[in-house]
Amino acid sequence: MIYESLRALELEINSHLKYVTGSNEELLVLSNIADQSGAKALQQDNVVYFSLLRIDEDKTINKSGGYPNNFKKGVPTLLVLYVMFASSHSGNRYKDGIFLIDKIIGYFHENSVLKQTDIDGLPAEVDSLVFDLQNIDFREVSNIFSATGSKLMPHVIYKIRLLPVFGNDNNRSLPSMKELNRRLNDNE
Repeated sequence: MIYESLRALELEINSHLKYVTGSNEELLVLSNIADQSGAKALQQDNVVYFSLLRIDEDKTINKSGGYPNNFKKGVPTLLVLYVMFASSHSGNRYKDGIFLIDKIIGYFHENSVLKQTDIDGLPAEVDSLVFDLQNIDFREVSNIFSATGSKLMPHVIYKIRLLPVFGNDNNRSLPSMKELNRRLNDNE
């Protein structure tokens, strides 16, 4: 389900980038930046890499009356995905990469919540995706790019919240976004 959600998001953002640029090319690629040896994962330049950096459990929902002991069978696990969009544009195309990163930021500014009805290909068990721009200090950025085996590139990192994962009992339903927000506000 994580792959299907990221793939649907890749197609959605690619469609948006193609629309704003008038291009027919794939401008965004769901991929690591570098492979295990440190070489470029794709022999393709002038694209924006869309990479999954980390997966965490969303503890906020559990504290607000969500689902305790999430990793039990049949109970939804709410995840947080950290993703990076990094431009591989260089030379005369460097400004094109910054333009695309800018358009990605603008897209998520306008669409900070994507519901099932907003994005084609999102798995049925995913109610919605909530996007939060992350502020990362320079030391952490350096560590991220070192860990991914690449050089520093223009990039942006987002946290994607509320990606439910179900055990074997897929008949269980999640509370709506309105209900989750109410629970969060009640606990403040």
